[in-house]
Amino acid sequence: MPQFERPPHPSWASGVVAGNLRVDWATAEVLRAFESAGVESLLLKGASIKRWLYDRSAPRPYGDCDLLVRPNDLEGAQRVLAELGFEPTHDEAEMPDWWREHAVAWLRHTDAVAVDLHRTLAGVGVDDETLWRALSARTDPVEVAGFTARALTIPGRALQLALHAAQHGKEWGSVVDEVELAVSREDVTTWRAAAELAASLEATPAFAAGLRLVPSGRALADELGLPTNQPVDVALRAATPPPVALGFDQLARAHGLRARFSILRYKLFPPPTFMRKWSPRAREGRLGLALAYAWRPIWLLRKAPAGFRAWRRARRGQPPGA
Repeated sequence: MPQFERPPHPSWASGVVAGNLRVDWATAEVLRAFESAGVESLLLKGASIKRWLYDRSAPRPYGDCDLLVRPNDLEGAQRVLAELGFEPTHDEAEMPDWWREHAVAWLRHTDAVAVDLHRTLAGVGVDDETLWRALSARTDPVEVAGFTARALTIPGRALQLALHAAQHGKEWGSVVDEVELAVSREDVTTWRAAAELAASLEATPAFAAGLRLVPSGRALADELGLPTNQPVDVALRAATPPPVALGFDQLARAHGLRARFSILRYKLFPPPTFMRKWSPRAREGRLGLALAYAWRPIWLLRKAPAGFRAWRRARRGQPPGA
């Protein structure tokens, strides 16, 4: 974590602690309900990262709870969250498989708490069941508001931090800073275990990309013998791509005209559930949704040049500013 030139104001620290407690209480509430419903889950980030990397003098704010759920329990977890008053930001059932994210955010407006319900991790190449078996085989207990949660081991947390950084890229300063902090905190033995876990999950490219976002991580990646070359999609994400850039990569990797036409159709006219997430206007009734649909092709055309240039740079292996 970057060092402050002077200590943060006490009111800021108090606000961070209060916000974290609010999230922790909601996390414990969800985990207890999962346990009662027979839903198995693992805690990602949040309290597990705070206890690992931070002390009381350097509070680390987190605004949501991330939970990886056993694949067969995903529907059960969704039912539990709905019963607790959470609502998904969008319905993945209406989205094509190639556009599905690694997690869906569930929001509860009464206490402004969000739960990111993970089926996988960004950057992982294996199927959801293989990922679950690997991560759930060894876990560490973490106390969250009086509930003993199952969390990733330290090598698992190190892997998850690097994957998170690779997902969001260099412009997400707080995410990248945590990689730097974790590299300084753990020795090469821990990171070698994280690298072996990454290899078993077909996540080595993203793991290496996340580490290489910080100077100490680049040196560590070289020591571990991690690759310097990255697939186009991994390189794009690590550079924090402009809108539409990843869409060009999807088109390039699609097989056949029919697949490309399907991608273009969905990009131009996504399902309403996506539009309501993408545009505040689309949440203002039928007229707002219609206006959002009318605006989307114009928005795509405006963003396309920068997105294409970023994709082409990544394809040629050039740095973002080249």
